[in-house]
Formats: sequence, structure tokens, C-alpha cells
Amino acid sequence: MPKKKVDTEQNQNTSILNKYMLPISIIIAGVIIGMAIFISSRGTSNTTQNLNNTNSKSSASASQTTPTNNTNTNTVTVSLGSNPVLGNIKTAKVGIVEFGDFQCPYCKEFNNSAFPTIQSNYINNGKIIYSFRNYPLTTIHPLSLGMAQESGCFGEQGKFWEFVSKMYSTNQDTNTPNVVAQYAKEMGLNMTDYNNCVQNDPFQSKIQNDINAGNRINLQGTPSFVIGKYKNNKVTGQIILGSRAVSYYETILSQYLN
Repeated sequence: MPKKKVDTEQNQNTSILNKYMLPISIIIAGVIIGMAIFISSRGTSNTTQNLNNTNSKSSASASQTTPTNNTNTNTVTVSLGSNPVLGNIKTAKVGIVEFGDFQCPYCKEFNNSAFPTIQSNYINNGKIIYSFRNYPLTTIHPLSLGMAQESGCFGEQGKFWEFVSKMYSTNQDTNTPNVVAQYAKEMGLNMTDYNNCVQNDPFQSKIQNDINAGNRINLQGTPSFVIGKYKNNKVTGQIILGSRAVSYYETILSQYLN
């Protein structure tokens, strides 16, 4: 075949190839991107489930989901849980069950603003009992599950509420296991027992029970409170979401105390 004819055919082939190259490249790129998104979303979903200890509401926090009306008037019933309880269970007719996260800034705000008044005016005089249940939002608060576990180890040595106060009076985002262990030492805990407790993690099922209890009543974030009538280790009442002025909680409490 003459060279000129060969060159002409090659040019025609190249032209045809160029004509279809761009659309083919776009299609291939789209397939690759789609596969990458699919794989990434599966990996994220699985990681979230594992980190959250199956807490399906972990992506919601009071800082992100405080609605205009953050009072749920539907009646729900929850137990006090397994953590130590504040107040006199023999005289109290009303109870508050808090579902909290030790790394949640709004939980810290509540504890440092409204809680002291509630404690002095209602808990200490036997009017109400107060319970804390763990609801760690591990997707957005990576230290929260560890602190929930550590709270149980403090509780074993009678320091649960001291732990709560410490977590909410310090920088929550720096309360790593080593830092919390230093708090334990400063509070006079038996460090051999404490370290064994942390290592063995005996509270996993109790924390999971707290998470499940919160999920059953469809909690939307932390802090969440169930405020209502107390009887037989349970509180029946309404759900309050978020940190509010103390007068707001007092208004709710008055509905059940009167």
C-alpha cells in the first residue's frame, strides 16, 4: 500500500478515536466516582455503628438540633438506670432522669448553670430524685464513650457525682484516659482498682442499656431530660431537650409537684 494512503487511513482512525474518546472518558470517570462514593459511604456507616455502640441517634446533639419547641408533651416512662441517684427515694414524688454526654458542651452548660439551683431547691430537701444515664454521641464526641466507662469506675469507689462535676468543670475535649486517670489519683481513688476497672470495662452492657433506653423514647440529642412523677424506680413524664434557664425547669417541675 502506498505510504500516502496509509497515512490517510491512520489520520481517519485517529479522528474517529478522538471523536469518541471524550464521552468514553466521562462515562468511565463517572463510574469510578460512583464506586468511590458507594465504598466510602459503606465504610462510614459501619464505622459509625461500631463507635456509637449502636447508638442510632449519635449524629444529633442539642447544639445541632435544638428546635423551637424542645418539649415533647408525649408521656414516656424510663427507669433511673444503674448509676447512683441523688435525692431521697423514700420521700420524692417527682424525678428527673438526664440522658447526658460528658463531652457535650450543652450538658456542661446545664450542669454549671441550672443544676446547682435544682439541687439546692429540689433535690437536697427531698422533693425530687435525680438520675444520670449515659447517652454518648460518639460520632461527634470521640471521648464520650471512654468517659462514660470511666464514670462507672469512679462510681465503684463512691465518686460518681464527683466525676460528673469534674468533667463539667474542665475542658471536655482534653479529658483523655490519661487525664481522667490523673483526676482519679487526685481524688484519692485506689489506682490499682481503678486501672483494673478501666482495663476490664465492666460497664459496657450498662452503658448500652442507657443508650437503648434513650433510643426507645426517641431522644433527639443531649442533654435530654425526662421530668415527671416518680414511682417504683421509674419516672413517667415529658421529655425536655437542651440546656434551658432554670426557671424553665422549675415551671415543668411545678406541674408535677403541685
